[in-house]
Amino acid sequence: MSGPKISVYSLTGRAREIVFGQMRCEQQSLVCAARIQEIIRSYSGISERMIRNIQLLMKRTSKGSGQVEKLKQLQTEAEAELAIIRRELQARPARLSPKYWITEEAYREKQEELKHFQALRQRAETLKAKLDAAFEQDRMNIAGIQASILRELSDPDAGKAEEGRWQNKNADDIRKRQAAILEDLNGVYSFELESKRPDTGFQEKKEAVQKELAQLQKDDSLPESLNREIRQAKEALQKIESMPYLRTFHSITVKGLFRKAEVCREAEEQKRRGYAELVARYEALCTMAGETARPLPYSETAEKTIREETERLESQIVRQQEQEYISDCIDEVMSEMGYDLIGAREVCKKSGKRFRNELYTFNEGTAVNVTFSQDGQIAMELGGLAREDRTPTSEETEQLTRDMEQFCGAFEEFERRMRSRGITVGDRIALSPPDPQFASIINVNDYDIEKADRVSVMHGEKRRKQAAKQALSRSDSV
Repeated sequence: MSGPKISVYSLTGRAREIVFGQMRCEQQSLVCAARIQEIIRSYSGISERMIRNIQLLMKRTSKGSGQVEKLKQLQTEAEAELAIIRRELQARPARLSPKYWITEEAYREKQEELKHFQALRQRAETLKAKLDAAFEQDRMNIAGIQASILRELSDPDAGKAEEGRWQNKNADDIRKRQAAILEDLNGVYSFELESKRPDTGFQEKKEAVQKELAQLQKDDSLPESLNREIRQAKEALQKIESMPYLRTFHSITVKGLFRKAEVCREAEEQKRRGYAELVARYEALCTMAGETARPLPYSETAEKTIREETERLESQIVRQQEQEYISDCIDEVMSEMGYDLIGAREVCKKSGKRFRNELYTFNEGTAVNVTFSQDGQIAMELGGLAREDRTPTSEETEQLTRDMEQFCGAFEEFERRMRSRGITVGDRIALSPPDPQFASIINVNDYDIEKADRVSVMHGEKRRKQAAKQALSRSDSV
């Protein structure tokens, strides 16, 4: 073969940006699609449940008719919006590309796809916020009814208006009716603090506050700093000996702890949502790289691991896409220069290292062998073709040396055309000149040849006579 020309080709800065940018667009599109699906699953049928809750209020208290109408309208709007979002998602699903075209137009298309999914996600998030607000209003309405009933159950004077409306009922009947309402409402929502009958005694109230703090302390998601405050509050509670001080303690300290806990839960939920999006990106990259995603439950350690794996996979995939693009460009350039692909093979050495060979016609009986290695090295060598393993004859060696010289000139043109496609030499391993010591024969039987009958093998004597005949013909014409 000719003097080895071994190089590591890479994309120019902008071409690499296009590959990385397209990959990121697809990742984010998949994350948006996953979030949209989550919202659709979470809110399917929720309006119907909310309407049933309000209808329960109407049945028991004759209140809530206006709220039912509002919820029915919301239900109609929500179902219509969810249907549109589903159709949009089905008509244009998020997808992963097997390869990227490294052009500005292809990058713009990926950016437009991402904008589409971001807009669709925003519609879903807006609908979610609207439904959340309605759900919270529904919850507050029922909580207000609960609080009113609890006051009437604990304070006889508070129920006089109710008794006036139900003159044919005695106080026990009214209380039974109120208790039934309360039971139904507690089946709709659970209000741990509001649903307990108020205790009038100091000791009972103190025990109730202790239970609140104990319940809060069971939340494993709270940070240690807040747990420390809860422990301190429990210690302070033991020293309280008067009702006024207890009321103040409950109003300021205990409720303050509950507010802090709620803030912590919201922050934790945001972290989990961020982690879910990170995992979605990681899983998409695993699919692109042909790897199996590792299931890692949420934790700070898991998040760090997923981020590291995401960075590794992104670099790996960019490199894979880069090598595929370079391989395609080699095929295009060789074809443009008149060298047709005639055969290829995949080789795995005992060391486990894999590489791919491609054969391109050069002159009659000779071909350029291109070797693609796993580490990104690409070697180009010229050799004679035969249907057996052998060394070239002296005549063949002379001819191969002349073809090597011709190939060296062609190689410069080859790299110029590669540069025009955004591919440059990242590292030059070898660029050996033509030399008889590199003359060698390639056994075409080692390759997968599509049209074996069209492959011309090397016959040194025949080519020498042809060359001499051509020279004589030229001299006669002079």
